[in-house]
Amino acid sequence: MGEIILVGSGWNSFLFRAEINSLVGYDKIIHPRLVTISNDSNINNLSNAALLDDILFNAKIINDYNISEREISLLIHKWTENNLPKGSFAIRTRKIGEETISLSSSSIEKEAGELIVSRYNNVDLETPEHEIVVILAGLEDQAFHKNKSDISKPVIIWGLRKKLPNKNKFESRNPIERPFFKPVSLDARLARLMISLSHKPDWFPKIIIDPFCGTGGIAIEAIIQGIDILASDLDPVMVEGTHKNLVWSKGEGEHTVKKCSIDNIVQLWGRQENCSFVFDPPYGRNSWKSDNGLDIFLQALKAAHSINPNGTICTMLPTVPEFMLEEKSDKYLVMGKKWEEIESLINSTGWIVSLKYAIKVHRSLARLILVCHPSH
Repeated sequence: MGEIILVGSGWNSFLFRAEINSLVGYDKIIHPRLVTISNDSNINNLSNAALLDDILFNAKIINDYNISEREISLLIHKWTENNLPKGSFAIRTRKIGEETISLSSSSIEKEAGELIVSRYNNVDLETPEHEIVVILAGLEDQAFHKNKSDISKPVIIWGLRKKLPNKNKFESRNPIERPFFKPVSLDARLARLMISLSHKPDWFPKIIIDPFCGTGGIAIEAIIQGIDILASDLDPVMVEGTHKNLVWSKGEGEHTVKKCSIDNIVQLWGRQENCSFVFDPPYGRNSWKSDNGLDIFLQALKAAHSINPNGTICTMLPTVPEFMLEEKSDKYLVMGKKWEEIESLINSTGWIVSLKYAIKVHRSLARLILVCHPSH
């Protein structure tokens, strides 16, 4: 039996792997955007992943990228003898990576299809019963993120596609499509990713708490996947707008939205089991460059620990783009202070940082995604 391979989107390969690691855990990296998992017992956990493009079963991996289209087609044909069930099929070939492999996708699809077709398997390009996905994975661009695990060689894989029942259509939920919109609204894909990162392979939150809900981006992505949301904001306009957006989203999770400052969040929600704190602080406001902004952030961490000391946190903080290089990152500024100072303050609230990763906003600003787990 072949491998089970997960194919990540091109949005960010490191965060794709971090998301998969949070949801199910992976076995090995065969390319920055390709990881393997050992079994399919918890594969349904992936149905809400933000950065997952494909799941391929019985997959074959070859590292000889100097191979010809004809040779690949013959190998795929041989593979189908034990791995393609009866029924109609289609071959879908795609290239990923910045430096793509110089093979013809259409030639592979045509030649392999001609070899495979039989009285048991006919070609149907529109609604096939089975899809053979061929990935020609070239080198990844290393311009911004110098991560050791992103160093790779080209690889070619193929396998049977498992259709994702809830494949996300983020465009339909982008901020400008919502009935209530503000320029500070969080992108739907990033909101979904943050929720995924708050998971652990053996633990899923049943409730998400967002104490700075803004226009409700995180709240929407929570209830769409059936997770209840407890949302709040100090601004009554945001509270009303979030409620409007949640009704519009028609999510299955229950939702409660209240006007509340971070000072009173523990009294508002009380003790909660099986919950995570997921929030996007208002980093664009001037207060987040001051000690007052840092105090608000630390208050949120302390509140999270009081509400559920066994939960998780996923949040973002403003930093400098240089943090993305990961070299001497302890010295770079986060919220106007050195990261090593910020991390020490986080630790003092009962949490430890299990993941940190910076994504670029513009030339002078990046956002540092943080995942925190209990220190006990």
